[in-house]
Amino acid sequence: MRHGISNNLVKTYLYVFLIYGLLTVGANSQTTLDVNSASFEGVLHDNLSNKKRQGSGFTPLIFKSYRGLNLFRDDAVGINFEHIFNGAKEQNDISMFTPRHDPCKLKQFSSRRFQIHWPNNGSKWGMEARMDYDFSKEDYVDLVFECIPTRDLYSKGFVAMMWASYMNRAIDRKIRFWGKEGDRTGWVAFGERKGKRFEVGTVSNAGVEDLPYEGGAETLNLIENSEKKFITPFYYGLIDGDHDLKTTDDRLLYLVLFDQTESIRFAMWNFIKNNAGNPDSHSPAWDWQYVIRNPEVGMSYGYKARVVVKPFKGIEQIWREYQTWSEDLGVKLPPRPVQN
Repeated sequence: MRHGISNNLVKTYLYVFLIYGLLTVGANSQTTLDVNSASFEGVLHDNLSNKKRQGSGFTPLIFKSYRGLNLFRDDAVGINFEHIFNGAKEQNDISMFTPRHDPCKLKQFSSRRFQIHWPNNGSKWGMEARMDYDFSKEDYVDLVFECIPTRDLYSKGFVAMMWASYMNRAIDRKIRFWGKEGDRTGWVAFGERKGKRFEVGTVSNAGVEDLPYEGGAETLNLIENSEKKFITPFYYGLIDGDHDLKTTDDRLLYLVLFDQTESIRFAMWNFIKNNAGNPDSHSPAWDWQYVIRNPEVGMSYGYKARVVVKPFKGIEQIWREYQTWSEDLGVKLPPRPVQN
């Protein structure tokens, strides 16, 4: 009898050890993790496995209503931690793309929860950082970012970080948000054509001062648009669900919501060329930034965000999602505007 109990206990311990190993040690050593939730399927990469497609993030990420069609470009990446910058000339050489090259590790906590971790000892900035991805809720990708500066490199009084998503089949390049355009308050589109050119760059919150910088610093992702500012912390764009631009009954909402305002900035770029050699308006980069003002070494900072993908039902749908997000957070966000 005792021998039988002992064998069963051994088998139980071995089973527990095996499962623990698959969820921890095995996951930590992987360069990709498969994602499969109610709404999404895809692959989460680290910098090593996705080196040829701009580094860590999703390649692909597929909304299951349109099987096999990647939300992001097949030759690029989505929700990619792309830049860290600080407005100082001294750090100019590390102000572009370092999170794409610094070592990072993948972890899987459950069938719907994943993480990318950037250890501070491998970061050129000495930035300890992690991004958690939660697919537990249908049509949502919930994100939590946390970081700890471990070196004092912020002579201009801030550090900013940027995430990039290279969209595969947007209806057009523009992102839209509730904010200010000059003296007007309302829905604002960013990425509009201005003569022979079109808008690109960064949009900050209406209530914050512009970030400072010095001559010789890298400013591509730093300088804010002077005319357009956001008020409520979200932006959205529209995606062609079946990737056939001739059809019109398959519009998908791509909405990104944040849990704070002053520290968040939106960005839109359009680097991909079409067959005619012009910027492909259906392949924009819909990006965002997170800014820490007066960062202190050893302090923890972060934000939460939600990416919503679902059939587009009109503007009222966006305000409903914003209300749901506020309720899920338990955080007071800027109120929905009263419109007559």
